[in-house]
Amino acid sequence: MEGQLLAGRYRLLSLLGQGGAGDVWRAEDVELGRFVAVKMLRRREGDPVGAAARLRSEARAAAQLSHPNVISTYDVGTTADLVFLVMELVGGRDLAQLLRSEGLPAQELVADVAVQAARALDAAHAAGIVHRDVKPGNLLMAADGTLKITDFGIAEAAGMPNMRPNQAGGAVLFGTAAYVAPEQVRGEPATPASDRYSLGCVLYELLAGTPPFTAGTVDEVLRQHLYADPVPLRNVRPDVEPGLGEAVMRLLAKDPTARPATAAALLAALNGAALNGAAGPAPVPAEHTQLLPLPTEPPAGPTSYGVVPEEEGRRRFPVLPVLIALAAVALLGLMIFLYSGGSPEPSAEPASTPTSTVKPSAKPKTPTPSPTPTRSPSPTASKTANPVTDLRTLARLLRETRGRGMKVAHAAARDIDAAADAYAAGDIDKAAEKYRDARKRLAEARDDGRWQPTPQIAALLRKLDGVLRQEN
Repeated sequence: MEGQLLAGRYRLLSLLGQGGAGDVWRAEDVELGRFVAVKMLRRREGDPVGAAARLRSEARAAAQLSHPNVISTYDVGTTADLVFLVMELVGGRDLAQLLRSEGLPAQELVADVAVQAARALDAAHAAGIVHRDVKPGNLLMAADGTLKITDFGIAEAAGMPNMRPNQAGGAVLFGTAAYVAPEQVRGEPATPASDRYSLGCVLYELLAGTPPFTAGTVDEVLRQHLYADPVPLRNVRPDVEPGLGEAVMRLLAKDPTARPATAAALLAALNGAALNGAAGPAPVPAEHTQLLPLPTEPPAGPTSYGVVPEEEGRRRFPVLPVLIALAAVALLGLMIFLYSGGSPEPSAEPASTPTSTVKPSAKPKTPTPSPTPTRSPSPTASKTANPVTDLRTLARLLRETRGRGMKVAHAAARDIDAAADAYAAGDIDKAAEKYRDARKRLAEARDDGRWQPTPQIAALLRKLDGVLRQEN
C-alpha cells in the first residue's frame, strides 16, 4: 500500500504500526503540505460495529476535544474497501514501545505521565466522552515529553452500555482485558472512573513491569479485576516513592467512588508524601511525649528570696559578747586608777584576737570563653540536598508551555532533563553545563520577547541558580 493516494489527498509513506484494530501509516497531506498519521481499520470477526462506524465514532469523539494531551483529528473517509482516519502525527513512541525498548521509566516520568494523562481524561470527560480503552499502546510520548492520548475508536458517551450483543447471540466487552475496570466486567456502563482505573493499571505496569493482574486466560484476568487485590507496589518495587505508590493503588480501588476523580485530585494524592526530599523534623507539641534536656546546675550566689544558707550563718564572728567583755575590762581599769591616785604604768595591752570582717570566700570565676567567630556559610551550606526533583518539575512546567515560546521552552526542557539525569548519575559538571545551556536559551528568548516565565518557573530558576551555578 506504500505510495497509495487516499481520497486524492493522503499519500501513504511508511507503516508506523499494526494492531488488532488496523494499521497506522505515516502519510503526506498533499493539499496542505504536511505530514499526518492515517489509521485504517478492518472489520473484526464478531464485532457488531462496522469499521466505518467505528472510525466515524472515533472521529466524532476526538473532534469534540481540543487539548494539548489529546491527538488532534483532521479527517475521516472511505475509499473502495478502506476506511481511514487522518490524525495529528506525533514524533515519538507509545508507552508500550518504550517499555519494550527501554525498560522501566524513572519514577519522575511515571508521575508526569499520570498527571498529563489525567488532564487529557479530564478534557474527554468534560465533553461527556469516556475513552474505555486507556492502555500503554494508546498513550504516545512526543519527543518534547508531551503525552498524547489517542484511539477513541470505542469511546462512547458517559453512561452508555459497555457490552453489546454479537451476531452469535452472546455479548462482547469493549476494552483490553489487562486494563478494564471491574464495573465494565460486570456489564455496567463505563464512567469516567472506569478510565481512571485503566490509567491506574497503566501506571502500575510502568512501575512494576507488568499490569496488576496477569493470568493464562482472559477470563481469569477479568475475574482478578473483580475479586483480587493487586500486589502492593511497595512489595514489587520497594524503592517506589510513597506518594506515587499510594496514588496508583487508589486508582485501582474496586469502588469507583474511591478513585481520584480529577487530575487535581490525583495530583493531590501524588503530593501526599514528600517527593521533593525529606524536611526537618516537625516540632513536637508540648502535650506529646518527647525527650527533654536535663536541668542545668543552679547559678552561684544567693538563693531565692535572699535566704542565707545555714553554713554561712555559722561562720559569723560573735561581735556582741566581745564588746561587752571589753567594756567591763575598761571600767575595771578606770576604777583601779582612781582609787590608787597615780598614773598607771603603761601596761601591755592584752592580747586579743584582732577583729576582722570575715568575707565569704568568693568562688573562683569560671573563665568566660572567648566568643567563637561566626563562620560564614560555605557555598554548599544553602544548597538543596538534591536538586533532581526540582529539575524534573521545571522540565515538566516548560513542556506545558503552549503558544509563544513553546519551541524554545521545550528545547530547554530537554536540557533540563539531561541535567537531572546527569546529577542523578553523579556527574555534577555535566548537570551544571546542561542547566547553563537551558538557562541561556531561556534568557535569550525572554530578552527577545519570545518567551516569558510563569511565576512558578521563575521561582524554580532562582532556586536552581543558587545550586547549579555554584557547582563549578
